[in-house]
Amino acid sequence: MSSGNHKRKYFTPPIDNDTPLPSLGEQRISKDRFSSGDFMAREWTHLWRKVWNVGPRVEELCQPGDFVIHTLGKESFLFSMADDKQIHGFYNVCQHRGNQLVSDRLCGSEKFFKCPFHAWSYNLDGSLKGIPGAEHFPQFRDGIPKDTLGLEPIEIDFWGGFIWFRLESDNTSLLSFLGDIPEHLAPYRIEDMRLLEYKTFLWDSNWKVACDAFNESYHFRGLHPQMLKWADEKARIELLGDHSRMINKYGTTSAPFSGGEEIYPELREWMLYNGMNPDDYEGAPEDVWKAKTAFTRSIQDQGDITAPYADMTDEQLTDVYHYFIFPGFAMNVFPEGINGFRYRPHESDPEKMYYDLIMLAHYPKGTKIPCERKFFEEKVKYDEIADTPMSYIITDVLQQDADNVSINQKGLKSDGFRGMYLGDQELRLRHFHNCLDRYLNGE
Repeated sequence: MSSGNHKRKYFTPPIDNDTPLPSLGEQRISKDRFSSGDFMAREWTHLWRKVWNVGPRVEELCQPGDFVIHTLGKESFLFSMADDKQIHGFYNVCQHRGNQLVSDRLCGSEKFFKCPFHAWSYNLDGSLKGIPGAEHFPQFRDGIPKDTLGLEPIEIDFWGGFIWFRLESDNTSLLSFLGDIPEHLAPYRIEDMRLLEYKTFLWDSNWKVACDAFNESYHFRGLHPQMLKWADEKARIELLGDHSRMINKYGTTSAPFSGGEEIYPELREWMLYNGMNPDDYEGAPEDVWKAKTAFTRSIQDQGDITAPYADMTDEQLTDVYHYFIFPGFAMNVFPEGINGFRYRPHESDPEKMYYDLIMLAHYPKGTKIPCERKFFEEKVKYDEIADTPMSYIITDVLQQDADNVSINQKGLKSDGFRGMYLGDQELRLRHFHNCLDRYLNGE
C-alpha cells in the first residue's frame, strides 16, 4: 500500500512498539498537588513564569489595531498588531494606577488603547501616547519619560500559527523548548490551519486533573466504552524531552468487540465522518482503517482537497497522533485539522481551571468560517454549543471528559485516597509530574 508522496520534505516518525518504555519510578503521585494553594503558588513562580506558553492564534490579529486578551493564572495579557503589522505582547495593565487597560472584551480593534480609569493612552506598539493633565504631575516637570511609561512587554515568538509567550527570559529559544515537535508536525502544516471552534470553559478541577485525563487512553474502557467499537484503546507511547506523544489506531476495534463481523453503528459513523460510505465496506470491523487509507489515497490529488494527504504515511491517514507540549497544551493531530486542548490555571483557586477547546482545520482559500470565541462558566452540552455541527462520536467523548473532571477532583481530596498509582499506559502522566517536580525544585 502506498505511503504517500515519496518526495515529501518532512516526515513524521512512527513509534516503534519494540522499543521498551523507560523506567520513571513506581511511587505514588501525591494528592496535595491538586488542591494546595502553596503548591499553586510554587507553580506560578517556578513553572508558568519560566516556560513558553501557548497564546492566541496569529489569525486573530489580521489588521493593525486588532487585539486579543489572553489570561494565564493571575495575569491578563494584551496582544496587538501595530501599524507596521508587527504583533506585540504586553501585560494588560496601565502604568498610572495599575488599572486593567481592557477588561470588557476578549478581542476587538482599536486605533489606540485608552485606560477607562484616568484616560492614559497607549499606541498599538505599547508606547505611551498621552497623559491628560500631564502638567500637574511633579514627576514630569522636565518632560514625560515616555521610554519608561509604556506598557510592560512580554517576550513572544511564533510557531504553528500560534503566538507563544514567556514571562522570564533565559537562553532557551521557543524552537529549542519545543524540541522535536516542530519537525514531527511539519507535514500537517498547522500554521496554515484556521480556527473551527474556540471555546473556553471554567471547570471545577485543578488544571493538572484535566491534563492527566487527556494524556492517556487507558480510560477508554471506563469513560468512553463506545470508543472500543471504533478505536484501539492501547496507545503507543514516546517521550520527547519534557513533552510526549501517543498514537492510537482509529478505524478498528478493541476487545471485547474484536473478532466479530458486525460493523457497529459507532464504526459506521466514523466512516461517514471521514467521507466514506459504510455500505460499500465488506471487510472485518478491525480492518476498516485499511479502507480509510485506500479511500484517502484515491482523493488526495483532487483539486479541492486542502489536507496534505500526500505528505502523510498510511498510518497518519487513520490514526490519531496525540502530542502533549509541556506544561499545558495537547493536540489530537489529523491531516484535516487538530483538536487542541489547552489547560490554564485559575487566578486564585487551585480547584478550578480554564479549559480551552481549540479546533483547527484546513480550508480552501476564501472560505468563511463560522467560528466565534466564547466563554462558558456553567456546564454545557457540546452538541448544542458548537459553531459547526460535529458528529456524536466527537461530542460524546468531549462531554464524557468534561463531566468527569469535577468528579475526579472531589475524589482526589478524599481522606480515603492515598495517592495515584500509574501503569505503563499512564507513563506520560508520570513523565509530566516528574518534569513538573523538576521545575518546582529549580532544576
